[in-house]
Amino acid sequence: MRMPFSLLALFRCAGYSLSRFRVPRFLNDSCRVAVTGAVLALLTACTALPDVGSRPIEFAPTETEASCLTQRLIEVYGEDRVLASGPAESGFLLLKEGPDALEARLTLARKAEYSLDVQAFELLDQTSSRVLLAHLLEAADRGVQVRLLVDDWGNDYPSAWLASLATHDNIEVRIFNPFPLRPAWRLNYLTHFARVHRRMHNKAFVADNQVGIIGGRNTGDAYYEASPERIFLDLDVLTLGSVTRDISGAFDLYWNHQLASEASRVSLGRYGTSLNTIREEFASGLPEQRTSWQWDDGDFIWAPATLYVDDPGKILRPAGDITGHLMPRLLSEITPTQHEALFVTPYFVPGEEGTDILLDLIDRGIEIDLLTNSLAANNMPIVHSGYAPYRRELLEAGIRLWEVQPTPWSLYEDANDEPWQSVLTEQVTLHAKVWVFDRERVFIGSVNMDPRSFEHNTEIGLLIESPELAAQILDWMEPMKNRLAWRVVLEENGDKLWVEEPDVDSPGSEATAIANYDPDSSWWQRFRIGLYTLLPIEFLL
Repeated sequence: MRMPFSLLALFRCAGYSLSRFRVPRFLNDSCRVAVTGAVLALLTACTALPDVGSRPIEFAPTETEASCLTQRLIEVYGEDRVLASGPAESGFLLLKEGPDALEARLTLARKAEYSLDVQAFELLDQTSSRVLLAHLLEAADRGVQVRLLVDDWGNDYPSAWLASLATHDNIEVRIFNPFPLRPAWRLNYLTHFARVHRRMHNKAFVADNQVGIIGGRNTGDAYYEASPERIFLDLDVLTLGSVTRDISGAFDLYWNHQLASEASRVSLGRYGTSLNTIREEFASGLPEQRTSWQWDDGDFIWAPATLYVDDPGKILRPAGDITGHLMPRLLSEITPTQHEALFVTPYFVPGEEGTDILLDLIDRGIEIDLLTNSLAANNMPIVHSGYAPYRRELLEAGIRLWEVQPTPWSLYEDANDEPWQSVLTEQVTLHAKVWVFDRERVFIGSVNMDPRSFEHNTEIGLLIESPELAAQILDWMEPMKNRLAWRVVLEENGDKLWVEEPDVDSPGSEATAIANYDPDSSWWQRFRIGLYTLLPIEFLL
């Protein structure tokens, strides 16, 4: 998920928020203007960030070698690998299936003995989130130090409820970039738009400073294939070794930043309930989560890796200031590419600069495949307005373009050799963010290919130098392109055409033409996208 914004959304926010402040009708126009201005001035004056005070700097524990988790890792993979520091090789295991991705987090929560650090953009009040929070509470009861850092935009839980959770001696909860005005939160876009539309999009999970998880998944049922309405096709990677300590360091950087406010400060000292009530809520109605997934018998790949993370101060600096941005450094890694590149991104808004970068790769003879959402599959349709205008130019240049269908996965339930084919749901949406260069290097993380990720939100990701890992991702993506995506091509007359590629299991079959406009979309959807393309909102998408 991402935080979308447009001028239309801003106008809606303004109308909704200001409608709550009524000026008596008996006042004349000048008084009404004066009163309205005074109200806005008062609200603006009250929208400062909570004062974090002179709190001590906190870090993840480093002396965790004695934990059972660490000892088991050493037993399986060796001390030289597990406890290595610096640029040593790290271990990686792809988490392709949603249930495995959730159970990996729950297993680590059960195994941790020292610390659990959880960083989330979205923390939705759904079954999977409650199961995870229940496991964090159980870990805290065992003496594990739990730190939970959530962005305020995607958080379903009231700050007062989170403050209640944080009354546990071993749990701390901080809210990143909190909205100052809590009840009428939309009004924040009028008073402090430059800050509040920019969010912490990072996702990270670290146990005992030894095992980490980063990738595209937020915390909600759709990300773990537990929602009957929509499934997000996503990808995480579990990490061992030195790069995990880098992820911990990135978490510490955000945890100690001035934008990370204690939940009790955000709630102004109010508590939503008691800790005992939270325990009772968790104890009732939660499904038992004990699967056969094992973290220590996976086929880990060991390879060099580099962590890329935005400086959290990115949110406070002007959008044009790229100090501390990960993208300039990451884009330099594209330069060595010699043969081919695969870009997988749910939200694709290349802009003129991004289009030039892709066209330059094509001019150098590099083959490019790009997989993104179709209009019908996109859960944020407005983003399509920033993508559609560039489609023809990219196709004319020779980029192979694929768009994920909103196809119910039940159509593929008889093909159980692929994880994404075994799930029943009404709609599928691509949410993975991964790039593959020359079948040798992989970048995976939270980064979408759009201005929101590049310029506004903060992001995190890993560049892993591993042909074996690249092969695993390509093997995972290839059937998806052939069975769950349309390919967009240009006809001889220059019109765009959406086709279904030949079935890989039916040699000799031909591509099937589907439509010459965005398939499975209504005229109203296409009309709205056409209107959005006329607005100067691309830089916010």
